[in-house]
Amino acid sequence: MHTITSAEAKIIAEAVDPYQTNDPLHLAYQRSNREQRRMSGQLRIRIRHQNIVGAWFDYLLVSQKEMKQILTGTGWQISKILSDKGPGYTAIITKTKTV
Repeated sequence: MHTITSAEAKIIAEAVDPYQTNDPLHLAYQRSNREQRRMSGQLRIRIRHQNIVGAWFDYLLVSQKEMKQILTGTGWQISKILSDKGPGYTAIITKTKTV
């Protein structure tokens, strides 16, 4: 995406911090992920509608710190965080000068 977008490109990403939970099922899922060397907030899901079932795919929930780490070296950086009440947040991501 870095090479095909303008210098002023922005990504607006809605995210959920998976660590902001006390739900025992969520905590157990996160623990299981870590035991399997996956990120805590990594979900394996698929979409189903009536008789149509899609392929399995990974969906990643990350904390603000993890998002920042993931972006390191990509040519993108978080320029602003819009926090919500609860675990949800929106990140405004902009290009850095170099990749």
